[in-house]
Amino acid sequence: GGGAYGAAKAGGAFDLVRFVQQPQVLARIVSALFALIVFACLVGDGYMSRPEDPQLFCIFNHNEDACRYGIGIGILAFLACIFFFMVDVYFPQISNTTDRKYLVLADLGFSG
Repeated sequence: GGGAYGAAKAGGAFDLVRFVQQPQVLARIVSALFALIVFACLVGDGYMSRPEDPQLFCIFNHNEDACRYGIGIGILAFLACIFFFMVDVYFPQISNTTDRKYLVLADLGFSG
């Protein structure tokens, strides 16, 4: 078998082409791109002002919490994508099955 969480394969050389072709890596790249788009759209066009009132307000029913929530989720999703992308890069080098288990469970828990 492949060992616990792929530990039997630990320590191999890093192959960029093979790494990028993995489905979870492609999904993380696409997810990071969408998270960046959500964040950028809300920061750029999520707040507007009336001509007679220069104060900015959220376009979502004038509810500031709605814009803050969207921006917060966008930032959190982008940072999580970057973190788990880096975990994917270093995952084959981790030989400790306990560390691998915690990383896999953290990814599963965050995604859930």
